[in-house]
Amino acid sequence: MSSPPRVAAVILNYNLTDYTIACVRSLQKAAYPALDILVVDNASTDQAPRRFAAELNGVPVRSTGVNLGYTGGVNTGVRWAMESQPDYILVLNPDTEVRSDFLDHLVRGMEAHPEAAVACGTIYASHEQDRVWYAGGRMIPWRGLAIHERKGDTLPPAELGQPRPVTFVTGCMAFYRASTLPDIGLQDDRFFLYLDDIEMSARIARKGYKLLYVPKAVIHHHVKGEEDNPFKLYYSVRNRPLLIGAAFTGATRAIASLYFAAVISAKMAVWALVKRPFFRAGAMGLADFARGRLGAGRGLQVFHPRGEAQ
Repeated sequence: MSSPPRVAAVILNYNLTDYTIACVRSLQKAAYPALDILVVDNASTDQAPRRFAAELNGVPVRSTGVNLGYTGGVNTGVRWAMESQPDYILVLNPDTEVRSDFLDHLVRGMEAHPEAAVACGTIYASHEQDRVWYAGGRMIPWRGLAIHERKGDTLPPAELGQPRPVTFVTGCMAFYRASTLPDIGLQDDRFFLYLDDIEMSARIARKGYKLLYVPKAVIHHHVKGEEDNPFKLYYSVRNRPLLIGAAFTGATRAIASLYFAAVISAKMAVWALVKRPFFRAGAMGLADFARGRLGAGRGLQVFHPRGEAQ
């Protein structure tokens, strides 16, 4: 009997140590027999290294030494994982917990679809465990964005069908075929965080690979209270024109740029009247994109993350 494909799971922590420990423990209970778990700490300030050493039973932890954002932190973890030459690399948000058989479904799906470079399963909300957060994703090029399909619906995985191609995979749970990464490349560090997964999905498709949705690979995501704030808004606004320029071409890029210009102009007018912190964040995001101030930009210094998954 041949050995099962080797999987390396990368979890990026930034001041979400309680969640990260719970995520690792759920992975340790997974039924899949060929799994290595790696934790990357993005310069947390909540005593993460001490707690990991005490509570994670020898799980390897590597610190970046400085906050590299989601993109830089994930790239650190993926490069680390590649050193052991796994067949697949799982990138998982720290504020998630997995069902014990989710990896079996992901591996079987990818083994049956060799044309796929990345897969994602069904993501439910943790506080409402039958409430869908992601059940496949779809790119909307003319708007310069992507959406989660079935988000907010209440239904079991059995009703979501069989594995199928999609055009967008969320960075919350991305299962990469390791052999394709040298061709695809890693996360684009210019984004730092937010919208980077849309660019990555577009790049994978542009390289000629498929993206796969595996409904029975189920995890739960702590999304209660998920809402916009100035920190998130700064990066989302700054990165939207970056995404449009990186992921789309020709007439699609032009239409998406016009759409974004119309939408953000209307929002900025409203924020100027009723949400001054949002107006400030949006204005700063637009200014920093125009000046080429990418990567971390001013978001960390000015708006301060509140336990963001980065």
